[in-house]
Amino acid sequence: MDLNRYQSGKYIKGDTINRRGSSQGRAVETDMIRSMLRNQGKIQNHLIDYYYKLKKPPFNKHDKVALIACANHLNRTIINLVHAHQLYNYSKAIN
Repeated sequence: MDLNRYQSGKYIKGDTINRRGSSQGRAVETDMIRSMLRNQGKIQNHLIDYYYKLKKPPFNKHDKVALIACANHLNRTIINLVHAHQLYNYSKAIN
């Protein structure tokens, strides 16, 4: 999943979502992000901080665009944790 950006001179087209990969995988990842949003009061998570950063000015992203950006961030986080043989730690993630 990626955001597709087109820019030519001063014209900037809105972000669109490339639908590469498995549709079931994309659905699972967005459901995971939505679940993290629902449980944000119980568990600290840097992905939720990133989601709300995208929703505030100057970014003002739509819900689905912010979800996809968080899903991409989740993919990178999982891959890095697996390669480093580490567990998730919020204090390390925000630094």
